[in-house]
Amino acid sequence: MKLYSRFSVPVTAALPLVALATSAWAGALRAPDRGLDRATLVEDSQYMRRVFEAKSRGATGEAIAIDLADPGQYRFVMNRLRGSGKSAANSPKLFQRLGMAREKALARKAGGAEASLTSLVNNWGCDHFLTLTRGVTTANLRTYTSNPWASCLNGASYVYTDIVAYNSNLPETDSSVVDSASGEEYAAGQSFEDVVVRPAIPINQDRQVILDTMMIAMNENTGEEVVTFARGASAATTAGADLTMQHPRLSVPGSMKFNTELCQMRGGIDCDYAAVSNTLAPSGSNPATGVALRNTAVTTSWVGDAANNFPVSGAWQPTHVYVPTQFTFNAGSKNGVQCVIKEIMPGSKVRLVKPVTGGTCMSQMDLAPALASSINATSANVKILSDLSRETSIAGTGTESCATQAVINQAVEYVITVSTKVNCGTAANTPATVTVRMMSDERYRYGLMVWNSCMAEGTKVVLADGRTVPVEQVKRGARIVTNAKGETLTVTDVQVGGELEPMVNLVDDKGHKVSLTDKHPVIMADGKAVAAGKLKVNDLVSTRDGVAALTSVTREKYAGKVYNFNLGTAAELARAGKDANTLFANGFRVGDNKMQGDLTAPVADSRDVLERLPASWHQDFAHSAAFVAGQR
Repeated sequence: MKLYSRFSVPVTAALPLVALATSAWAGALRAPDRGLDRATLVEDSQYMRRVFEAKSRGATGEAIAIDLADPGQYRFVMNRLRGSGKSAANSPKLFQRLGMAREKALARKAGGAEASLTSLVNNWGCDHFLTLTRGVTTANLRTYTSNPWASCLNGASYVYTDIVAYNSNLPETDSSVVDSASGEEYAAGQSFEDVVVRPAIPINQDRQVILDTMMIAMNENTGEEVVTFARGASAATTAGADLTMQHPRLSVPGSMKFNTELCQMRGGIDCDYAAVSNTLAPSGSNPATGVALRNTAVTTSWVGDAANNFPVSGAWQPTHVYVPTQFTFNAGSKNGVQCVIKEIMPGSKVRLVKPVTGGTCMSQMDLAPALASSINATSANVKILSDLSRETSIAGTGTESCATQAVINQAVEYVITVSTKVNCGTAANTPATVTVRMMSDERYRYGLMVWNSCMAEGTKVVLADGRTVPVEQVKRGARIVTNAKGETLTVTDVQVGGELEPMVNLVDDKGHKVSLTDKHPVIMADGKAVAAGKLKVNDLVSTRDGVAALTSVTREKYAGKVYNFNLGTAAELARAGKDANTLFANGFRVGDNKMQGDLTAPVADSRDVLERLPASWHQDFAHSAAFVAGQR
């Protein structure tokens, strides 16, 4: 099964959608320390350190906008590009755009618009941050793994990113380059998995790993650019800081599911978490009191687990995405001395990263308050319900909402960073930062998804014995008629809940009437599935009585319950073939829950990169292979 084959949302993108690791990759560039002397790298890094500290208040790993009007910051950008092998000769469009961006920055500075000096970012929205693993100790070295994350809303025409790792003393008066990497993407810009460094830092002295990264993102459709810098650090202790996640998780460990499923509006046994009432039953469209893990001891219906219930603070917002979050952060130890948490840094945050459509959501609830009680302790145990419904961008200017409707049926990665300063028996406090990416961390290897689709209560379906019954009477194990041949499939799961959005009411010329959620698949006369919300009058659809024409398509608010099914065991579906998981709903042939996920999943653009890439960037792309080869 493909990782994202089940999950979907309709997406209207300003730029082509690109899945991970497609042909959009131009390849990794030269490591910056191969093309630039290390003294210059250190000098530029120290300059950007001072800028970063002034702008970020020490938010480790979080990006700041680079001011191209400042000669020192502009020099940093040009040097890093030169180190990676980029030049005006092989990348004419990139350097033209950077020149225009610098001119705009200088003009704004001359005009006295102070706000323009802090950000070149506008409503397009890109997120840029560092990830840093907990590290592994071997002999007297601690080896870390770090890479930059660059994620732009709906992708980008061009994205460059790099990372440089330094071995530094605590005051940063003695720093040396130990590793570096850089890379670029054309017509993409969602992930930089291969731009990675693995610095090894001695643990027998007061040393730390310092990491910094630059991102340049260009949107040719809008003329926007994002140029940012991020920085992070962690001290090289014997047993480094560690972060262990207890939630979110799979309700059935070892179930081989690719994603932990969050069902805030409805759900069945397949749901790992659901929004619940005080009785720990799914709340549906009613205000929830929290989100709970499924109690797997109950097999007849979905019931929450009281021991793994996450109460909501404040009023429940049904359009927000709530993620049950529980973790343990250990400050580590050095030479047998347990480290103590002394300060929580602003970079402690949680994110939902959208690998296919781009962009990230950041929690409206910073982790710092939840970690505050751990000051002077050796570890922090946090259990919160994270509210992730705000799009992330530098200076908070991104416009995309991360409400449930924006991420429904899209597999996303949960990323959590805890950034602290700790004391391990020394005179000075030292940084300790850890990032966990749950999709890629070998301890977890799963993402998150929120899914939705249903039929109104009272909708009639046909059972194998010929009886026609309302959806609310169908139980797991029942067999439902799937097509005009009378073939049947077993109901393997039942979803039930509420619906906030208007239902789509369909009427055809054969007298059939049905009420469906906007994204529920309806089978057309040609056998293709179309979301109910996209149908219009005169469309030809498949029904139990043959092909029919729609005579009315309206929308109406609905206060009742909605239902859906998963149809077919693995053996049944293997025999039945592709797209057999359908049923008759008030006579209309419609798809089940799985078909709805497949129908509306973000679809990667399979066209060649030059078809997706604006023509003005073609020369840059054509030159990329010539200077990449053999230079890493």
